[in-house]
Amino acid sequence: MQPSPALTTGTEAGPPPAVRLGGRPSTALELTRQLVLVDEPFTLNELQAMRLRGVLREVLPGAYVSAAIEDTSSTRAKVAAGVAGEYLGTGSALCRRTAAWVYGCAPMPGEIEIVVPRYHRPCPPTARMMLRMSEGVIDEEQICTLGGVNVTSPLRTAMDVAFNSELTLAVGILRAINGSPRLGCGYQKMLERVEASVRKPGRLRALALIRRLLEEEPPDAARNIEAA
Repeated sequence: MQPSPALTTGTEAGPPPAVRLGGRPSTALELTRQLVLVDEPFTLNELQAMRLRGVLREVLPGAYVSAAIEDTSSTRAKVAAGVAGEYLGTGSALCRRTAAWVYGCAPMPGEIEIVVPRYHRPCPPTARMMLRMSEGVIDEEQICTLGGVNVTSPLRTAMDVAFNSELTLAVGILRAINGSPRLGCGYQKMLERVEASVRKPGRLRALALIRRLLEEEPPDAARNIEAA
């Protein structure tokens, strides 16, 4: 798999900027140039040693940046895009658990999930993370751009998780999205969107899940989130 044209992954001779400088990048483009992937050119053992010394930070399995780079949603989105390379093309977006992780509402994923507007042939085997492609309609209002990378909006992400993710994972992710005032996506908003999805497969499961979470929520929690 080849990285996107704007991405440099450290295949040039000598250490990449993240290892050589250890400084904070001033632009998003600089961040993509500081992404270091396993065997490009450093081995996993070498990268782990640099991580233990505090030089690098692992953002995704096998994907590292300078430890000086702040852990933000934009950083996570950029790193995921760098790993996905050409498979995260125009019209596609990071989705489901990957999007939830970008927003800080899910643990580091073991695969990158991408939604595309049309069917995409399976990705060939790669030494990097597994890429899981799914087909779906992507409206403009359901997309956020973080660090120049398309990510499904918090509400679209919540819907995708409620309808498709394994139940235990979905519960934790939806709780985190609901509990984040900056995302502005509480249970009530989720419930209204599910109720409007009359013919969508999995609707009954999603309704039951969100209603259960609403019942578990303290009475004043929703008011506190809205006021924050």
